[in-house]
Amino acid sequence: MNLLLIITAAGCAAAAALVAAPSRTRTRPVSFWAAPGLRNLSQQLTHRVRRKPGQMRKDVAELLRQFSALLVSGRGEGQAWADLRRTWRSRDPDHPLVHVSTHIAASEASGSGTAEGIRRYVAMNSEADPELTRLLNRLVAVTALSEQTGAPLSSLVEQLADSVDESAELAAAVNTATAGPKLTQMILSLLPLGGLALGQLMGAEPLTTILGSSIGIACLSAGLAFLVTGRLWSRRMISGVTQRG
Repeated sequence: MNLLLIITAAGCAAAAALVAAPSRTRTRPVSFWAAPGLRNLSQQLTHRVRRKPGQMRKDVAELLRQFSALLVSGRGEGQAWADLRRTWRSRDPDHPLVHVSTHIAASEASGSGTAEGIRRYVAMNSEADPELTRLLNRLVAVTALSEQTGAPLSSLVEQLADSVDESAELAAAVNTATAGPKLTQMILSLLPLGGLALGQLMGAEPLTTILGSSIGIACLSAGLAFLVTGRLWSRRMISGVTQRG
């Protein structure tokens, strides 16, 4: 009985720790991931864990505004992307936008242009953040529009930044609105464990009752099936709302 209580308490503590853990983690991967073959995977997992929904949109909007300001100041596109690469590298060497800026700056230096640099980055990073890929494709469309119509690229990029900012605010609002349902989902998932632990503490021996008869095992199987179904259902509903944001 003591072993069961310890296991139950440890499971509850681990779940609570995962929920309460801060969203930001260390920027650099631990030494275990120092091998070149695992470094990219480590960086992707690190950024995926630490970035809140909508954070990538805010970062891209900031990058676009910086790019627009550099163009207005008289910088060429190649110089602007080189400056952005240095700026973002000083903030976070492993940020995806550093790699994006590097590809675009190299493409500009070779005469291929911004759009081609973005396409190369997307092609070489098929496992990149889908949100980042979608925003980069929008930048490609804006660049192509500027080339075809002669419209100032700085103005089009500024308008794109405004649109991305509004989208980021919507994503943040949706994330706030879904915080309550996510917490409820977690609590409901842990209630059966809490009930078992409470029953053991009271001496009711619920596990003996459940596992000691075919009816108890049938009830346990049905309960687990309902628990998994409810969790998947609620996760799907929450995901549907967040994806629309």
